[in-house]
Amino acid sequence: MTPLRPISFILSLAALAACSQSAGTIADPDAPVATTQAALQGTWRSVDDAKSMMTIRDTTVTESYVGEEPGVAALAVVADCDSQRPDPAGQSFTFEDDSAGIRCFRLLESSGDRIAYSYHARGNTLAYDRVPD
Repeated sequence: MTPLRPISFILSLAALAACSQSAGTIADPDAPVATTQAALQGTWRSVDDAKSMMTIRDTTVTESYVGEEPGVAALAVVADCDSQRPDPAGQSFTFEDDSAGIRCFRLLESSGDRIAYSYHARGNTLAYDRVPD
């Protein structure tokens, strides 16, 4: 298996965020979101690179890039990226795989059509649009 690319990881997260929330709903950073994992479910395409896709099913994230073998990671919703304590009401999440270790993200937006999150290690924002089923 090929190591996951940062964009693929982001796409995976985006997929989880979009699936369970109604279209047009933006995550309220002041309120706990018990449905973070459900909101990420689905298939997502990077806004910045159409060749980068992410699919999130349950706690499995599959990141793919056209022409490369997909990477697989485990998803966990956590309280925050500093403590990384499991928390079903958290608005942060991690991707964990053998090659890249644990990557942590803060969910910034989740709607039926788009997810956006910030990669904790770099602070950059990644955005994904939902791919229709």
